[in-house]
Amino acid sequence: MNSKIMIFSFLAVLALFLAGALAATITVGPEGCDHVSIQAAIEAASPGDVVEVGGGTYRENLVVDMPIVLRGAGDGTEKPIVDAGGRGSAVTLVADGVRLEGFVLENGGFGWAGIDVRSGENLIRGNLVTENRWYGIFLDGSSDSIVEENVVWKNKYGIWINAGSDENRIRKNLLQENENYNAFDLGTNLWEGNFYGDFDGSLSVYEVPGISSVDRSPSGPERGAAEEPENEPEKVPPPAVEDAAGAQEAAPSEDSSSGEESSASPAPEATPAEEPTKRTGTSLMDLDLKVDSSGEEAAEVLAAPAVSDAVVDAELGESETVEAAGEPIVEEPSSEVLSAGDWVRRGDSLSGAGRYDEAVICYERALEMEPELAAAWDGKGDALLMTGSYDKALRCYERALVIDPRSLESWYHKGEALQMLLRFDEALGCYDEVLKINPSFAEAWNKKGMALNRLGRYQEALDCFDEALKIAPGYAAAWSNKSWSLQMQGEGDAAKEAFDRARALGYG
Repeated sequence: MNSKIMIFSFLAVLALFLAGALAATITVGPEGCDHVSIQAAIEAASPGDVVEVGGGTYRENLVVDMPIVLRGAGDGTEKPIVDAGGRGSAVTLVADGVRLEGFVLENGGFGWAGIDVRSGENLIRGNLVTENRWYGIFLDGSSDSIVEENVVWKNKYGIWINAGSDENRIRKNLLQENENYNAFDLGTNLWEGNFYGDFDGSLSVYEVPGISSVDRSPSGPERGAAEEPENEPEKVPPPAVEDAAGAQEAAPSEDSSSGEESSASPAPEATPAEEPTKRTGTSLMDLDLKVDSSGEEAAEVLAAPAVSDAVVDAELGESETVEAAGEPIVEEPSSEVLSAGDWVRRGDSLSGAGRYDEAVICYERALEMEPELAAAWDGKGDALLMTGSYDKALRCYERALVIDPRSLESWYHKGEALQMLLRFDEALGCYDEVLKINPSFAEAWNKKGMALNRLGRYQEALDCFDEALKIAPGYAAAWSNKSWSLQMQGEGDAAKEAFDRARALGYG
């Protein structure tokens, strides 16, 4: 038996050696080459062959369906350009084990990419991916691929990795001036040593939007890789007086109604609504992220449909609001005795100002006084959710719902936590509970549609977005998310129309 295994192993090694020895180099160029079309050369190749492309512009939509080396022969300005012509992706990798390097990939169409990766174990290196209408580099269903030393510049989204794409290595890329996100990751992948145009060095790591990915050795325009920030005065974020309805979603416009429980915050994209200070751990499940005039991304406030916006405890007085730097708001004044409700309101104020750790202390003080106070459990869950402690937040919402099973806020926020934990089926159940309580809650229809999008149930998602838009026709995030569903169903024209509608409403 062992001898048979040895024979088979020898034959396998021999086959690999012969494949390498027999690999051909196929040339592409305007003259004096094997082919003038890159796709024709790909179709003529065998697994393991090298397709070498000379300088020039190739107006093609390439599909690589076998493991080959696809290499640009030029350097610098001599790199071959693949122009997708505004339709489809410039290149799509559907075979495992492709090596793609040395190209300029541009002009991918709406909803498509410069490099569209639908396979695994690929090496994508040394390309310039620019001016694509949607993604620069898009990974969907890919694992064990390496994406390194690419310049991803001036696309709508830089590198976007969908859920289900795991164990990829994204390293030493330059990601800059991409309209919405430089990087976005819904999988579990390794990001290391990348340059991010929106990295300001205020933290030693770069938190990749999406689920939980972190680049621990980033660099950016202001500071070098993982450089310690200089001592600077503490910047205290202002209270979130503008938005309390929808982590990264643009809330309905003023002239639209989303139900009595719905907040009506005007918010574009982060995913959509913006605030001046980026909030660590902000839910990014919506597909709407707005860029301010300086090119920096801004994260949106977490959804809180029935919680008042940035409540400031009246007992603090006008000069002691959460905007005042250095005020020890969490410390209980010796001259007054606060109730559990007072501590909840203080927690809400601090949470609205982005001071989540301090807010948690306030909610815990309320719970010491009244352990069965549902509002305190819900508020603590919100603050924990905003710091990325999704499991802990979920437990808080579950406790709140034991106390008050009819709490629209707790069901809604529980759905948020479940989405961030990729438990989309369970999140759907939460949004169903919200809609039983208030069928006219447009944000809940939108969130339910987003969960269905993540499950690939695009027609059901469209039905939800349509419900949201019946209630709130000016709901920009719903238009944008509807665009995504349509795009995934191959309805490009309708998708573009929906996205243009979202943009006309001030989104994107």
